[in-house]
Amino acid sequence: MRLLGLTLAALTLSGCAGWGFDSNVSPAGVKDYYKADGVALYTKAELEGINYVTLGSVEGEACQLASNEAPPREADARQSIRRRAADMGANGLLLDSCIRFDDMPGCIEQVLCSGQAVKVAE
Repeated sequence: MRLLGLTLAALTLSGCAGWGFDSNVSPAGVKDYYKADGVALYTKAELEGINYVTLGSVEGEACQLASNEAPPREADARQSIRRRAADMGANGLLLDSCIRFDDMPGCIEQVLCSGQAVKVAE
């Protein structure tokens, strides 16, 4: 009886061996999403005495487009600004501020973060 159970389990599992997995996420999309991981957040105090170059101002946003969507999160706006800093070649970000706005054109509510993209010597 035990042998019959093992045989049926093996046949069932081998029947699934030809199945594939399709995703709507492209390898480029995954790479774009995770590129912000290479950008560290710094305070002015942390950058004192460290060799770095300011690459320019950068902004990131999170937007609530429809009333049935969740309100925008500051964490999403910070992730957006870090991705944009990475696009500029930065490995660091000096975050100035994140501000929440109501009734912006195109957004019911919006979180906007601004800062400076920096390249810190390693």
